[in-house]
Amino acid sequence: MPSNYTATFNLLSSHDGWLFETEAASRALTAVVAGFAVHHLLLRKGEWHLKAPLIIETWLCSLPVLYSLEALWGPGNNMGNAINVLYFISIFTLSLLTSIVLYRVFFHKLKNFPGPRLAAVSKLWHSANCVGAKNHLFLEQMRKQYRDFVRTGCPNEITIFDPETLVKIDGPGSKTRKSDFYDFLWPAAGLVNFRDVPFHDARRRIWMQAVSAKNLPIYESQIAQHAEKWEKLIRTHADKATVVLFRDMAYWFAFDVMGMFMLSESFDMISSSESHWAVDNLRRAMKILGPCQMTPWLAKIGFKYLRGYWLVRDWHSTVNWCRERLQDRIENDNGATNIASYLISDSIRNESVEKDDNLLTGEAVVGIIAGSDTTGPTLTMVFYLLAKHPEHQAKLHDELQQIVVTDREALKSLPHLNAIIDETMRCYPAIMTGGNRDTPPEGMTIAGRFIPGGVTIVSPRYSIFRSQRCYVSPDEFIPERWTSRPDLIKDSRSFRPFASGRYSCVGKSLALTQLRVVTALFVSKFRFAFAPGEDPDLTVKNLKDQFTTAPGPLKLVFESRN
Repeated sequence: MPSNYTATFNLLSSHDGWLFETEAASRALTAVVAGFAVHHLLLRKGEWHLKAPLIIETWLCSLPVLYSLEALWGPGNNMGNAINVLYFISIFTLSLLTSIVLYRVFFHKLKNFPGPRLAAVSKLWHSANCVGAKNHLFLEQMRKQYRDFVRTGCPNEITIFDPETLVKIDGPGSKTRKSDFYDFLWPAAGLVNFRDVPFHDARRRIWMQAVSAKNLPIYESQIAQHAEKWEKLIRTHADKATVVLFRDMAYWFAFDVMGMFMLSESFDMISSSESHWAVDNLRRAMKILGPCQMTPWLAKIGFKYLRGYWLVRDWHSTVNWCRERLQDRIENDNGATNIASYLISDSIRNESVEKDDNLLTGEAVVGIIAGSDTTGPTLTMVFYLLAKHPEHQAKLHDELQQIVVTDREALKSLPHLNAIIDETMRCYPAIMTGGNRDTPPEGMTIAGRFIPGGVTIVSPRYSIFRSQRCYVSPDEFIPERWTSRPDLIKDSRSFRPFASGRYSCVGKSLALTQLRVVTALFVSKFRFAFAPGEDPDLTVKNLKDQFTTAPGPLKLVFESRN
């Protein structure tokens, strides 16, 4: 009898073990199928960067839901149910990630483009390499290693270094649209961010009215007034022979002026000789773009769950400040000409002021960034290069003797002044790697190579503007290449610092006016050089790519020419 009991027990045990193994295998198979299905039937369809927080929340919420179902229908105890759920979720997640990796590496439409294998697997690899906000140098390394066409990101990103790229993606007849990067600030968005082409074109028409020839004299007068205030501030330093923190002042000036353009409200930093908290917060918040400009979905997660993190907090405080200023303009219209007045008038005309709250706020924030965080660094680099090459200070000073420096029309015709500005923008473009575009569904051909539809094209101006195929001695500052030495330019198609076509900078004229007025005024009044005992190259060594260019510190000493 004992032997019969033992045999029966062993049989039942083996049967239970078989059932357990079968159930486990069934769970695993279901999880694997679910993981592959979610990837191929769901995640491969459309764009998901704005839904990154939702994906995380769905994954987390699935745990208690699955546990409840397991407790309802499963035979196990609480611990057993928890183990079953974790077992299923683990295999599901692993299979999902496996499916993503296999597809991106071996089956993706971009699989034949060269590039780092890890870049094809996850864009996090790119972000990790740009924690120091040196994306312009990182992409330049990619160019040297992989040549003109590099697969730099997943799932659909190609970086193209051929000079034809900028013409094709932004030139006349281009069917490209802005990439998912431009959803970075969603739901707040401005003209720079709009991806929907008809909506972008409609908003652009409002901006064009705001900066039309009729209003330019008003804005140019504001530029001149702030430039004169800045000149007086520089003179106090020159008289005392004290060091000028020129980079900081360049940002002060740019934001003061853009505040007037946008809201008829200067930040008064030049007048007070100190920074404004909203500008400080905004400039700190821009650091997020160093490692995150290539992973907008990561930024969306940060904005959702890290509101207490100081960079995110700084960003939201600036957005709220702009919202309050706009609300004040709506409630207390003083009739001043500014860009916001045109945007608000359009919303009033459409009876959509309340509905357009995020739209108007986004337009203000993005407009201030686009107008200030580009002009400020460009001014910084103009004076860095003039301090490094004093012979061009002297040459420009001689040229300025021919005109009245306050004559803004005359400044447009000065060859060397404009050559200095163009050469500065070539060496250090305000947008070094940004301006990504998505190809149309039918794809497009660039430099003889077909790019499939729905692919993001990165065209880094920093590398293209320094290409030996476009310029002789591309790493050297030679303003004469734009005047008396045209032989130093091999391919002028590449030089598009303000973009072109429907996405060209609406404030190009105002930006150039600021650069001309300040440069001409200061060179006519002062000599300047790097501050003694300071490393002058810190301006370039510490230069960062935060979508806009962020130069390192620039310390100068000024001497009055009188």
